[in-house]
This record gives sequence, structure tokens and C-alpha cells, in this order.
Amino acid sequence: MDLTIHQNCPSCGADIELSEADRLIRCPYCDVQNFMVTRGALRFVLPDKAPDHILRRNMLYAPYLRFKGNIYYCKGKYLKHKVVDTTQLGTSGTVLPPSLGLRPQAMPVSLVTDAVEGHFLRQTIKAKTLLERAAQLTVIASEDIDAPFYHRAYIGETVSCIYLPLYLQNDLLYDAVTNTALGKETLVGEMRAQSMHYKAVWSPHFLATLCPRCGDTLSGAHDSLILSCYNCQSCWEETKNGFQSISWNAVVSNNKGMYYLPFWKLSVRADGIEMQTFADFLRITNQPLVIQQRHKELALHFFLPAFKLRPSTFLRLGKNMTLSQERLPQSEQQMPKRMHPVTLKRIEALQALKSVLAEAAVSKRKLLPKLPIVRFHSMGTELIYLPFKDKGHDFVQEQTGIPLAQAVLRFGRKL
Repeated sequence: MDLTIHQNCPSCGADIELSEADRLIRCPYCDVQNFMVTRGALRFVLPDKAPDHILRRNMLYAPYLRFKGNIYYCKGKYLKHKVVDTTQLGTSGTVLPPSLGLRPQAMPVSLVTDAVEGHFLRQTIKAKTLLERAAQLTVIASEDIDAPFYHRAYIGETVSCIYLPLYLQNDLLYDAVTNTALGKETLVGEMRAQSMHYKAVWSPHFLATLCPRCGDTLSGAHDSLILSCYNCQSCWEETKNGFQSISWNAVVSNNKGMYYLPFWKLSVRADGIEMQTFADFLRITNQPLVIQQRHKELALHFFLPAFKLRPSTFLRLGKNMTLSQERLPQSEQQMPKRMHPVTLKRIEALQALKSVLAEAAVSKRKLLPKLPIVRFHSMGTELIYLPFKDKGHDFVQEQTGIPLAQAVLRFGRKL
């Protein structure tokens, strides 16, 4: 589930409500549009109900690391996956709860700003440790726990820090959200001595959504990672220094009313196994068809969704589009009007290559043990928009006939 976040508009200062995935922010008060850029993990604070006599500068804030994302792993003869949303205590403390439970989903949180006074306890547990603990949840649920691991990938993950407000009263440490006593914390003095105040680097900064090439307004949905300019027909992704243009194309349909879904077309070279062409891909995955000369002349491309989906659908759609790529006509730079937002970064699509390869394998028992020695090298990436016809409950890709349930597509924007 997404967090509900309170944030001040960077233009007029009005209080606006966002979801965790929002990047393109349009203020309902001043109607100014900005693109939010994060510097590291976002930091949030839960709302508190501390008594009035508790000075804000004496408040304590305990960090909890939150992991939300999909974990794919190959174990034994199986390819498995799991959606994980968990919070874990990120510092030492004998009476602090080990997790925030459902609080982040049940109540609105606020971005940490300079208006939040008090002492922020230092994070002593690394985010990598949280990922390892989240991955252990998949092992516990594994049917064959003693089988060897061949591969693990985190796709579409979000790591953030949520602070639990605390205060001291009568030598007891209190949870300021519920005003309940947690107990006598012997490490409070040590933790406060090692605490810190708000740092400006914690807050996101905002970019004006003007096309760097022509100056027109960039377009996108609230959760778009890629913005588009219809004036000069360009696409842009955020970098540390602003926006950078990316290569894109579209398979344009003659039929009106098409909905265009974005895919990452990944041109790769594989080491560890002989897989340089599309014919090699068909042979390695043991597809039930006769390999033709045209397959040998086709370079190796993967077509992976550039939007978040639940793991089983993501793997199936990526496999089917990759296997059906020769049926796609020549693309061109003509920007469609109805486009689904890009919500999955291309670096994460690259990390999903082994999982999609495993999904495509007819005999997983033979292919999975080879995954540890496989290395994919990116030879180029391109964003390509493919036309899907609205069939009511499903979208159906025009050239290949591959379906995608509309409900699954909507649910993916909440992952």
C-alpha cells in the first residue's frame, strides 16, 4: 500500500496531500507543476499527540527502515517471487517496538523538514541488512528450503525511513503517537548523545517541468518517471543535474482509441552462456519451434514492461513480448496521445533480465543452475510504446494479441 504524505507546495507553500509514488506534483491551489527529485531515501515522520508540556526540542525520533517491493528468486528447480512491505527498527533500543506494523499505511505521514524539532536517533542498521531480512521472508515460505539458491533480484523496490516520535516523562520512554509508556530505556542518554538534528540534504528538491530543448511544458502522470514533450517530440528522465533526453519510439496504430503501454527494449550481450542472437535465446530456453535463418539474423533484445506489475504478470508479459518481438512492425518517433506512465526505471528492468530468462525457460531444471555464471551487458536501451486495444476488461496488444487485464494494470500503480 502507498503512504499518504503531507507536503508543502514548493511554489506557494500550501499543504498538499501526495501518495508515496508521486513525482510530478501539481498544486491544486497555485496550479504550478513541479517534478520532485529525491536525494537518497525519503524520510517521513508519523504524527504525534505528545502532551503540551513536552517541549518539541526535547522530542526523540526513532528511525524505522521500510522496504516495499518485489523479490524474485530462483531456488532449486523453481522461479518464485513475493511482494514485501515491511518496516524494521533501524537503531538500538531495548524497549522500542521491532516494527511499526500497519501504522504507516493507516495514518498520514509528513516529510521531515526543518520545522520538525528534536533529536533524530542515528540509524545503526544498514539498508542492506533490511533487504537481507526481507529476502529471508521468501526463504521461510519456500517449499524446498534446502535447495540451492541460483539468483535473487529486487525489482521496483522502495527503501525509506519512517521516524517514530518519542518523549521522556518520569524516567519512562513514551510512544508519542499513542501516548503509551514503552518502558524504562537505559540507552536513552547514549542515543541522545549520538543523535542529530534535521539536515537539509534529507529533503527532496524540485525541478521546473519545462522542456530543456524547446521550453514547452513537459507532460506526464503524477507517478511518471519519464516526462514527454509533445512540442518537440522528446522524452526526458531526471538525473542529478536536471533532465536528460532518452531514446524512444512508438509502434503507431492506424486504429484510433489505442492505449499505448511503455516497454524497455533492452539490447544485451550475454557472457557465461552462448546467447548473442534471438535464435540463441530460443535455443537456450528450449522453445517448441523450429529455429529459422531470420531468427539467427535478429539481434538479442528483451522487451520488459516499463511499468510496475505484480510479479507473476510482470514475468509473463516480459516473456511473451520478448518471444513475440519479430511480429512487431517498424517503430517511429510519433508520440501517442494516450500513454501509460513509465513507473519502472530501466536499471530495474536490466536487473530483471535473469528472472525473465528463467520464466521463458521450458525446462527450468536445466537452465536455473546456469544463472550464477550468466552476465548481461547492456548494448543500448530504448523506450518503446506499443498499442493496446481496449476490450473492456482487458487491453490486447494489436500485433501479438497478448492480453493484459486492466485491473492488474491499475493495481500495479499501487505497488
